[in-house]
Amino acid sequence: MPRRRYRRVSDEDRDGLITRYEAGEDFLDTAAELRIPRTTAYEIIRKFVETGERRELHGGGGRRPPVLDDEAKDFLVMLVEATPTITIRELNHTLRKTFPGKPHVCNMTVSRALDGELITLKQVHNVPANHNSEGVKAARVALAQYMYENGIHQHRVYVDKTGYNLYTCRTYCRAPRGQRVNRIVARQRGSNVTVIAAIYNLASLFYYEIHVTSVTKEVLKNFMTSLEYVLGPEATVILMDNAPCHRGIEQEFEDLVIKKLPPQSPYLNPIENCFSLLKATVKRQLNIIADRCDARAAPRHGVTLRMYRERLLQQVLRRAIPSIDATLCSANYQHSQTYLWRCIAREDICD
Repeated sequence: MPRRRYRRVSDEDRDGLITRYEAGEDFLDTAAELRIPRTTAYEIIRKFVETGERRELHGGGGRRPPVLDDEAKDFLVMLVEATPTITIRELNHTLRKTFPGKPHVCNMTVSRALDGELITLKQVHNVPANHNSEGVKAARVALAQYMYENGIHQHRVYVDKTGYNLYTCRTYCRAPRGQRVNRIVARQRGSNVTVIAAIYNLASLFYYEIHVTSVTKEVLKNFMTSLEYVLGPEATVILMDNAPCHRGIEQEFEDLVIKKLPPQSPYLNPIENCFSLLKATVKRQLNIIADRCDARAAPRHGVTLRMYRERLLQQVLRRAIPSIDATLCSANYQHSQTYLWRCIAREDICD
């Protein structure tokens, strides 16, 4: 049997029914005359009693009105700006306590409201208390002025060190929802392997040394002696940070022009981004070595466990060194220079 076509009740007919109802007369007689079903007539009167509307409200099939109005959303944003570490549950509790007359919503609704305000969940970045102190800003201004006057046009070599061990591996993986990702690791991290490197925007990472021991001032002095020989007579400026082993290195090499970078300013050192890519490459390669944590692999190679792990880490590092090429160094040089005008303006930089 074909479905009967729905006939919309006009606003005039609705007004006639409501007028008979207000007069205390039987509106069903009018509904029968207008060929309006009894259930529809009762529904029209019910909506009139509840809302006072005499005409039909046409929604047009659009979106439903939001549960949280603009006032509630602005309040949530204000709470997040005041306390970025506040949880969704605490936000919802504070919202209900502040606006008891507004509809109570679930935590997921609060989370979606924050997403709509372009507020997302991210990892907290710890910033030292003196990261943007006046002394640090003054050192940044001095370096930026030097770079604008002479530094950008000079040959600049950046020197730094970084270390890693067997636990240097990827910390994010993929798995089905509800399942954890477990990784088999060695009971000990093994010896730390440290690489001291020097980059040049025209020659990529052109010199490096690998050390199993900790890098002391004596180790750095030997590295700088070799670096001085590699550089030759070409006039260059060597820049490095204020690590403890770098202190007083200028007095040891009076023939070299050595400048110190401002403290708490890794973004002014392009080698930091190069080391980030280097460690990412090391993590990928260590991840595919199945026996890196197997103590039985060392006897098969005829060496002690410590020697086997040190040799493994050095091999992985040497395979990863070519990832720091001239293109990467040039890009990081240019990226570090984008912070100079912010240093001149004495901005609070937390990048």
